[in-house]
Formats: sequence, structure tokens, C-alpha cells
Amino acid sequence: RAHVQPPASMNYEHFQLDELEVEHFQLKEALRGILHTILYQRVLGAPPANRHLEVESTLFELTFLRCDDEGMHAMVEERIEQFANAIDRAGQVRGQVDLSFFERRQRKGLLGLHNVEERVCWERWSVPLRIQSRPYQHHAERAEAQAALEEQLSERLCSIISMCSEKKEHLPPIESLAPGTIAYEISTTNTGESWGVDLFKRMLQATPPMPAVS
Repeated sequence: RAHVQPPASMNYEHFQLDELEVEHFQLKEALRGILHTILYQRVLGAPPANRHLEVESTLFELTFLRCDDEGMHAMVEERIEQFANAIDRAGQVRGQVDLSFFERRQRKGLLGLHNVEERVCWERWSVPLRIQSRPYQHHAERAEAQAALEEQLSERLCSIISMCSEKKEHLPPIESLAPGTIAYEISTTNTGESWGVDLFKRMLQATPPMPAVS
């Protein structure tokens, strides 16, 4: 389930997913399905990024779609690994990943002598997770928990697709969705670590990184 929250200080759409409880070994695969589903739904609004792959989960009985872009796939894998490591280092049982989308805009700088690039957030997804720390006593108990998690994760993916289809009024105009004008950022709210990347260029910019918005 996803809840749409009105923006507090910025004019962007905020989707808050319900907390998902996972075992430590399930964390990466759960995030993999959620993040790729969100990216697939939003990135495909900008042609010609219309190729996709159907991915069978290696851990859960479900499939999801992701963009057929190895650079993007490698980036998501890196961010998931960094988040899992951050959780381990902090000894946390709860964590949240935020996926934010930005539009790149050019505006006149001081005295109008040069252009300044700014990033304007138009959508954010918050994905809270809780690490199951209590060991299961029996195989049947673990199997039951696994089946319940698969159902919850499938509901999350369906909810993401539904919300992306219904909520489009806030999307940037199509002429703004050209390569190099859209960016996204994956950040965490409990570790202070954040990572940003251009959707299409996928390279670091010379400008300082944009701080995560609380």
C-alpha cells in the first residue's frame, strides 16, 4: 500500500509505502524489486528509454520489470549494497530508503551573467524496512513468514504500478524529459548517506551533491 502525502515545503508528490518486515538475507532482494519497479514506471516516460526486461526473483515467487539498462542496474545494485552495509555498521533494525526524482532547470545567475543549473524535486518515494531479528524456531514458521512476505511484496509492487498510473498531474512536461534533464537520488533517512545519479548520463556532475531533504 502507498499513501500520498502532501509536500511540506516543496512542491513534489510524496508516496509513503507501508513498512516491510524482512529477514536480513531478504533485504536486498526486496529493495531490488521495489526500486526497479518505481524506476521502470517513471523512466519510461522519457523516450527512447522504452526497453525492458522481465526479472524472476531469485528469492521470492514473483516477477518484476526493470529497464533494460545495465548501467542503471549496476547503480541500483551498488546502492542496495551500500544501504545494507550502512544498516550493518549502525546496528539498526529499521531503515528507510528514499527515491527522489528531479527535473534539471537552467536559470539566470547573479546579474544574469551566466546560467545556473538547479534541480527541482517533483516526486519522492519512501520505502521503510524493518529487519526481523527474532530467530524462527521451526521450518514451518519460516515458510509461513516467507509466504506472507511474498504476498506483501507483491502488493507493494502492484500498488506502485497503480499509483504511478493514477498520479501523473505533477510530472514535468514531456519536453522536459529529454536526456540529461532528469535526475534521481537514492538516500537514507537514518544513516545520513545519500547517492545521486543522472538517469541518462549516469555520471558525476561538477556541481556539489544536493543534500537529502528530510
